[in-house]
Amino acid sequence: MDYYLNRKKKKNSFNNIRPNIYNQRVDDNITKQFREIHNSLKNHEVWGSHATPTRSPSGASSYITDEITDAQGLERAYQHGDYYIHGDTMYIAGSHTAKDWYDDVTKIPVWGDLRDSTRYKAARDALMENPQVKRTIGHSLGGSVALELEKNYKHITSSRTYGAPVWNPLGSESNKVERYRNWIDPVSVFDRSAVKSVKWNPFESTSLTHDYSNIANDFTSSKQVPASTENPDGSVSLIG
Repeated sequence: MDYYLNRKKKKNSFNNIRPNIYNQRVDDNITKQFREIHNSLKNHEVWGSHATPTRSPSGASSYITDEITDAQGLERAYQHGDYYIHGDTMYIAGSHTAKDWYDDVTKIPVWGDLRDSTRYKAARDALMENPQVKRTIGHSLGGSVALELEKNYKHITSSRTYGAPVWNPLGSESNKVERYRNWIDPVSVFDRSAVKSVKWNPFESTSLTHDYSNIANDFTSSKQVPASTENPDGSVSLIG
């Protein structure tokens, strides 16, 4: 009797081990497939609809170009609260809090000091933490902040504004670049040098004249991100 019980235990023990062996083989096979895909990415030129893999200088991994429009960048800035950084570009949101509206009245366009505004301080702090940023893009109050950052920090090489409350009633051809507004926009009415556009479809936005999407979809920013990463255990995770 003991012989049969021991034999049954051994059999059950083997049956418990067998699924683990099978699962390990499946895991090894999946890891092998991921490695093959990872290696193939290094040798191909197209990966995804808006992604182009390129080899790093060491050839260790591949990278893809992540490109977004200014409209997308500004939308993310509003969603995050104050700003959104994409590669070497900082997108700065316009007024959407009580503090912002107070700053609108007390610090711009021709009185007060914009550097004392809540939005400027937040963007400045983010700039200090992200020295790779070389371009600032803003909507409304964020546009004024973008211009002020470019003025005060030499490594900011360019800026772009949408509907910014710029005080330029006489206009100047030399400044008629990288500033945009819609006709009849009350916020940017004194920016006479801004390139003007018309929002053709009023149903796309509740802010017909102060909207930015119709103009900001024409400009983009991009950054390089890894197409895949190798985990400590040797497995490969694909990005995208």
